[in-house]
Amino acid sequence: MQKSTVWQRMTKRTEFYIFLVLILMVIVIQLVSGGQLFEPNQVVTILRAMVVDGLFALGCLMVMVSGGFDMSFPAIAALSYSLATTICLNAGWCTTNAWMGFLLSVVFGAILGMLNGVIIANFALNTMLVTLGTQTFFTGLSMGLFELKEITSTLPKGLRAFGEWSLFEVESSAGLKSSMSGLFLILIAVAIIVSLILNKTMFGRALYAIGGNEVSAERAGYNVKKTKFILYTIVGALAGFTGMIRVCMARQSIPKAMVNKEMTIIPAVILGGASIYGGEGTVFGTMCAISLITVVTNSMLLVGIDTYWQKFFNGLIILIGITISSLQAKRNTR
Repeated sequence: MQKSTVWQRMTKRTEFYIFLVLILMVIVIQLVSGGQLFEPNQVVTILRAMVVDGLFALGCLMVMVSGGFDMSFPAIAALSYSLATTICLNAGWCTTNAWMGFLLSVVFGAILGMLNGVIIANFALNTMLVTLGTQTFFTGLSMGLFELKEITSTLPKGLRAFGEWSLFEVESSAGLKSSMSGLFLILIAVAIIVSLILNKTMFGRALYAIGGNEVSAERAGYNVKKTKFILYTIVGALAGFTGMIRVCMARQSIPKAMVNKEMTIIPAVILGGASIYGGEGTVFGTMCAISLITVVTNSMLLVGIDTYWQKFFNGLIILIGITISSLQAKRNTR
């Protein structure tokens, strides 16, 4: 009886089906590509590509669980890492290690996230509209007021060295070598932390409660304003941290690099089981969705599909994700 109940619960969750689709897609791509997907260098490339998107998605998940939409996290990341990298370069910091760059980027991200939190918590405005506004504001600060420049060849050595941190090196049957980035461990660690926050803390319970019904959550004793302020501060700090991870991995700081990143991340989180109405979503589902999108995106050339089809697949994912979320919400209200 208990096994039957567990199975019924599993089959009612979106992430269960996303996981099955992921497995199916891996098998299909492996067969169509003639076994190239499981080449060691291709596996390493896919895992490396998941790091930045996965970290962004975890922050986005927490916001969506609370019933909100954050459109500004790419702009927060871009402004935070651009400022941090510029300061480190001009001050001569991060020549031997990267910690000062990360510290500055996290602090800047937290401050920018606080602005979102103050507006959303105190004025009860639509989160999508607020963060669209702050997204434009942050981008304007970066490109207009501060006139932040691209930093490539002059990137501080400490940041460059951190991005080159690898766990091991693999070689394909064709002799191609690739290094497994140690930064993938950071993604795993943050995923575990976010899962614990959502499932084992009062703050996580408050996010689910607010996303389910904000009025009921307040009546149940949750401090909605405080929770939202803390949430957007944390998400801003995580965006700043993720942005600096991207700088280290790409070995360059480009203020425009994060443009439209939200159009990939948010649909992935929805596809992973987060409801567009709030109150639902898991780390496992989010990571499955990010894995699915990354595998498909990085395997297009293997199966003979031109890369311009990527926008088509992203648009399809948006439609599928929103449809699933709407159907799930209707089912839960019956």
